[in-house]
Amino acid sequence: MTTLGKEIKKARIDKGLKQKDLIDLTGLSQKHLSQIENDAVDPGASVLRKIALALGVSADTLLGIPQEQVGKASGHYHMLQPL
Repeated sequence: MTTLGKEIKKARIDKGLKQKDLIDLTGLSQKHLSQIENDAVDPGASVLRKIALALGVSADTLLGIPQEQVGKASGHYHMLQPL
């Protein structure tokens, strides 16, 4: 099974970027990006968004959610109704 960190690293390499390039695009520190790519820390939603935008991919892609599953709720989830 792939991990978020591995998906981020793969997407970065696929785009021909070095860690330094992604650091410059996101404003992350080298240490933080390295920890994310090595799955030592979770990036959190705002950092994941920055990384996805910098790499030109969706957060869904980085999270390993197949595109055909995006927007499809499984039978285990129910739509929230307004109050």
